[in-house]
Amino acid sequence: MSGKQVFLQFIQNISIPYLHEGFVATQKGLILKQRIESSDFELVLKFHAIQSEVKTSVQLSCLVMVLSEQLKAWRLQKYRSKDLAVDTVFIANLNDVIPVLPKKFSWEINSKNLDDQTAVFSELLSTYVNPIFEQFRNREALIAYTIEQGWRFNVNMSPKQFVYPLDFMACFASYEENCLGFNNFIKQEGLVGQARRIYKEMSSPKYKGYIRSDAIEDKLFQLAYLHKIPIW
Repeated sequence: MSGKQVFLQFIQNISIPYLHEGFVATQKGLILKQRIESSDFELVLKFHAIQSEVKTSVQLSCLVMVLSEQLKAWRLQKYRSKDLAVDTVFIANLNDVIPVLPKKFSWEINSKNLDDQTAVFSELLSTYVNPIFEQFRNREALIAYTIEQGWRFNVNMSPKQFVYPLDFMACFASYEENCLGFNNFIKQEGLVGQARRIYKEMSSPKYKGYIRSDAIEDKLFQLAYLHKIPIW
């Protein structure tokens, strides 16, 4: 089989339990999605094949996403910008939510290892992705979790990448809950001083409307300041 044929067979195999759980396959099975009516979230798995130098094999890329039309509408109303009005609630590559794998581990899929790789990746999805999706099936429980634990759903997720979801909380939680969750986050991650520095800079008469920093935490603090979230 060609690499493309192998990949499509792999996706078909790995999709079976998700289809049984009510997910819908689109784009030849490369996208699996499920709408959760009770929470207004859409769970999405998006598979992509990276062509290998060998035509008979491909490398797997998998994106884990949660989307919300309600959050998209809220962002449009809040920021008055279609560019900022995205429906993304949560997004991560598969390798960002699983443990660091051995150097010898291969993401490559070919006809010889198809069955083995199907079993390996099915286990990774079941162990690390499915529990994340479960968090989004109950919105109130998710808000409570976020207030206490932030946006990391397992120990493999880096606090540098999965910072506090201020937009999500501003849209779905109360202002008081958002303040509590934000302050819990900066205390747990040791970021209180850094947050205060950004707040001080933005409140200065010399503030020019932007902060010279690409740090994801600093972007969060700027947004929190604009949302009038106090630092306790």
